[in-house]
Amino acid sequence: MSITSRQEQILALLNANRFLTVERLAKLTYASPSSIRRDLAKLQSMCFLKRTHGGASILDESNQAAPFNNRMLQNAVAKKKIAKKAEGLLCDGQTVMLDGSSTAAFLVPHIAKHKDIKLFTNNMITAINAINYGIETHCIGGNSVNHSAVLSGTQSYRAVLEIFPDILFFSSHSLDAGGVISDPTEEENYLRKLMLQNARQKVFLCDSEKFNRRALYTLASLDEVDMAIFDAPFQGLKTKCKLL
Repeated sequence: MSITSRQEQILALLNANRFLTVERLAKLTYASPSSIRRDLAKLQSMCFLKRTHGGASILDESNQAAPFNNRMLQNAVAKKKIAKKAEGLLCDGQTVMLDGSSTAAFLVPHIAKHKDIKLFTNNMITAINAINYGIETHCIGGNSVNHSAVLSGTQSYRAVLEIFPDILFFSSHSLDAGGVISDPTEEENYLRKLMLQNARQKVFLCDSEKFNRRALYTLASLDEVDMAIFDAPFQGLKTKCKLL
């Protein structure tokens, strides 16, 4: 289900202001309050926002990950830049694993440029997108995380332990100045730990909005991965990891 340009504008305004009333959104978008209410109802049904009395707000990300559809819209330019940089690590015949992150999902068009790549992911939307690009795709099964397209749980853990990809591209919610990678979602965090165990090459993807942040569950240190790819320099970052 696609969204309109006005609905994209509403999401941008809410990301900037956290909460806005229906009347304020109507003035800012030059639309009627009734049109705004219909837009908010649709966006809530797609898990982009939460409607409250008289208005709407973006979901609080401090203690939980935002819905995948919302994350795909956030910092899209930065994530595309990261994916373009990461393309240089791809080659024909690789076995590639993408975690459930929106950042890793932006790699799919670049993967499609190469021959005989076998792709594994625990994100159903990423998997469908890859299939549409003609990539040999394997979706790692499991339980839906927070009613999203991202899968995790016991079934996912067992499956990942039997896969040894040539390269893993993964992201997370936060990266602090000491190089600690962390995430607020326990199930996804644990599955990423298992992915890291078996991958021959481990590549962390991180946009600058995640810099100098810390979430509840620690995933790994940058020193434990082979490469980190950012959209902008991280001033003061302490790590031995190769940065791109």
